[in-house]
Order: sequence, then structure tokens, then C-alpha cells
Amino acid sequence: MPIIFRYKSLKGRPLPLIPVGLKIAERWCPVELYVDSGAAYTVLHASIAEGIGFDYRKGQLIHLQVGDGGFIPVYLHSLEFQLGPERFTAQVGFSERLGVSFNLMGRADIFERFEICFHEKQRIVSFERAL
Repeated sequence: MPIIFRYKSLKGRPLPLIPVGLKIAERWCPVELYVDSGAAYTVLHASIAEGIGFDYRKGQLIHLQVGDGGFIPVYLHSLEFQLGPERFTAQVGFSERLGVSFNLMGRADIFERFEICFHEKQRIVSFERAL
């Protein structure tokens, strides 16, 4: 049975922004993510971690290339992740230099778990457990 999310409007544009849960510093936090098949990792704004007192800089530092060809520092952590009723562990990064206004859901540890379909005409994105 697929997990289906309706697109949300951001600045008048329908986008695949979905609510998920992340367990950060032993507490579940609701987070909205833009489903981005071009992103290697799920990356959140550092302010989310700072807001709950989580020292994200203790994670593994990597540098990810972004759309303009530059690199941003990202600190990776293995976090519990909830998408609909499904719970699993995923690599999630935090960056103070994420250059977009939303958080990103990337491929690592998520896209291999699900078959993901973007239904642009219906403005929905569906996640079905991969075989």
C-alpha cells in the first residue's frame, strides 16, 4: 500500500514537500522535506538542530557539491526516520550553508527502501516499499 503525500504550495508553486519525523537528541521532531532525487543526502538547516540543543557538529563532516558548483559543509548523523508508518535509520546531514529555504530529502538510505513516483498532474508523490 503506497504512502501518498499531496504537494504543498511554496510561493505559489506546488512542490513535493512532505512531513516526516526525525529522532534528534532523543526526541521526535516533525520536519518538512522537499523530495529531491538529485540530492545525495537528506540535509536540514542547522537551525533545527540548534533549536533543540543538538550539537550537529559532532557528526561526520563532508562537503557536498550544490547546484552552482560550489561545496557546502554538511555534518552527517545516523538518525531514526519516520515516513508515514515506516521507521528506519537514515543518514541525515545538517548544514548552516544550505542555500534554499527548505530542507531536502536525498537518496541515501531512503530511495533504496521505496519506489517513489512523482505524479505531477495530480500533484502527489507516492512512496511504496521496494521489493
